[in-house]
Amino acid sequence: MSEESLDVDLQRASAAWPRPLRVDLVDPDPAWPEEAGRWSVRLGLPVHHVGATAVPGLPAVPQIDLLVLLDDPDDEAVHVALEARDLVDRGAGLWRRPALPDDGACPTAVEVRLLRPDDPAAESVLRFRDLLRTDPRAAGRYTDVRRGLTGEYADLGMYRRAKGPVIAALLRG
Repeated sequence: MSEESLDVDLQRASAAWPRPLRVDLVDPDPAWPEEAGRWSVRLGLPVHHVGATAVPGLPAVPQIDLLVLLDDPDDEAVHVALEARDLVDRGAGLWRRPALPDDGACPTAVEVRLLRPDDPAAESVLRFRDLLRTDPRAAGRYTDVRRGLTGEYADLGMYRRAKGPVIAALLRG
C-alpha cells in the first residue's frame, strides 16, 4: 500500500473517531451546491442540500450538509450504499465523511442525515434553510452569532448546541 493510499484510508477511518471537530467558518464557495448535487448522484438518493453551505453567499463550516427523507431511515440497503461511499455511521441517523482533497468531484467533508418525511426535525431544517435563503436579515444575524460562537467553541458538537436557541428564535420570527 502506498503512503498516499494509507493517508486516505486513515482520513476515512478517522471520520468514525469520537473526537471534537474544529469549528471554522470559511468564505462561501460557489461550488458547494454543485458538490451537493454530485452527492445526490453518488448516493442514488434524492437529497436536500441544507445548512449554511446551501445558502448562497453565507460563510459556513466547510461541510456539505445533506438531508435524505426516507420512509425507513434504518433500511439496510441504504446503509450499505452510504458505507460504499465512504460515509461512516455516527449514530442517530447521521453519516459523515471527512474532507478528502484527493476526491476531485467531492473534496469537502459531508454529513448526511436520514429522517422520515413526517419527522418534525425535517420540516424545521428545510424551513430554516429556506428562511436563510430568502431573508437577508436573518442570514446576517445567524452569521454574526456563528462568528461569535466559533471563537468560544472549538468542538463542533458544542457549537451546534450553542446555536440551537438562535435557530429556534429565528424560526419563530
